[in-house]
Amino acid sequence: MTHSEAAINEACNAMVDDLVRRRIIRTPAVERAFRRVRRHAFMTPPYAVATDSLAEEFLETDDPCGVYADAAVALKPEKSIHCLSPGVLAREIEALGVAEGMRILHVETGGGYYTAVLAEIVGERGSVVGINYEEDIAEMAASFLAKAGYTNVNILCGDGAAGVPEAGPFDRVLVSAGASDIAPAWIEQLYDDGRLVLPLCHLGPLGPRISGGVILAVEKATDGLTGNISSVAVFVPLQGVMAPTTGESVSLAEGLQRWFALEEFYRTELPIRILMKSAAGHPPDPAGVLWFMETRNAAMWVEPN
Repeated sequence: MTHSEAAINEACNAMVDDLVRRRIIRTPAVERAFRRVRRHAFMTPPYAVATDSLAEEFLETDDPCGVYADAAVALKPEKSIHCLSPGVLAREIEALGVAEGMRILHVETGGGYYTAVLAEIVGERGSVVGINYEEDIAEMAASFLAKAGYTNVNILCGDGAAGVPEAGPFDRVLVSAGASDIAPAWIEQLYDDGRLVLPLCHLGPLGPRISGGVILAVEKATDGLTGNISSVAVFVPLQGVMAPTTGESVSLAEGLQRWFALEEFYRTELPIRILMKSAAGHPPDPAGVLWFMETRNAAMWVEPN
C-alpha cells in the first residue's frame, strides 16, 4: 500500500500544530524544523507506535502517517531504545536555545530524527555531532541522515558520557536519555556561554528500563555554572557510566522532591548554582541555603534572595 506525500505532509503538520497549540513548541526556528523533517524517514516499517505514556505497549502499523503523533516509536524494543515522543524532545530543544551556525553535540541520537531537527536549525554554517552507545543504532542513524541529505551531521559510536573531545568545543550539548548525573565532559566540551540540557533522572518502581526525573538546563559562564529545572519527564535510561543506578536513585529522587516542594512554596523560578567536583571551589553549608542536592559529580543549591 502506498501513502501519498500529501497525506504525510498533512499528518506532520497536524502533529506540529498540536505541539504549538500546547505551547510545547514556542519558537519559529523549532517549529520550522519540525515541519521540515519527516519522522518516518528515521525508522523502518512496520512502525511500532507506543499506545501509553510509558512506552510499554505498542501498536504496529505500515502507515507512515501513524508515527506523526506525540508518542514514542520503538527502534530496538529488546533494549527499550525508542524514538522518543516529539513533545518530550521539543521541550528539550526549546530549552537548548539552538541558533543558526552553532556546533551541537547530541548524546543518544536514536534513529536520528531529532538530530535532523537540530541540523535544520543550525543550517549549513553549523554542525551536529551525534553519539550512540549501541553500534547498530549509530549505523542506523548515520544511514538515515545520509539518505535524507544531511551533510552537516557526523554520527559516532561510544559512551556519550565522554562526549567527543576531538570535535569540540560545542555551543550546545543535548542529552536525549535519562542520566544520573552531569558528566564532567559535557561541561568541559562547552564553550563559555554554552548550554547543556539533560534529563536528570533516577530509577523508580517501574523498573530499570524507565527513568523519571526533570529536564535540567545548565548555563556555562566564566564565573561558574547556573541551571534551571523545567518539566518533569520520563526517559529511557542512558547507557554507559552515566546510566541511572539503583544505589544513586534514592538520594537523587529525594533531592528532586525537595526541589518541587521549594518551588511550590515560593512559586517562582529560582536560579540554581552548580559546582562540579572537578572544578575549583567549595559548595556552601547545606544548612545555610534554601535547597541543596549533591550528586556523584556535582553540588547544586539555591541561595536565599
